Amino acid sequence: MDTSKTPSYKNDIGVPVIKIGAKGFVCIGAEPPNDHPHIYLTMGDKGYKVCLYCNTRFEYDPTLSPQYTHPPECYVGDAKLRK
Repeated sequence: MDTSKTPSYKNDIGVPVIKIGAKGFVCIGAEPPNDHPHIYLTMGDKGYKVCLYCNTRFEYDPTLSPQYTHPPECYVGDAKLRK
């Protein structure tokens, strides 16, 4: 699977829920060097996924595009942009 254009999200601000416009994504936890292992997550039919490392709940919002989040400061970029 090519994940080079998979959106990545962070939770530096420590909110319990982040609304995102993608059902497949990468959670990095916080900005490096305080990040956790970068893991690929998928929501499936539930419309939400909780990260196993940082316990952030990511909720799908179809009104958002992948690069926009609520709160807005949680988007990191695409996987290929981090290389």
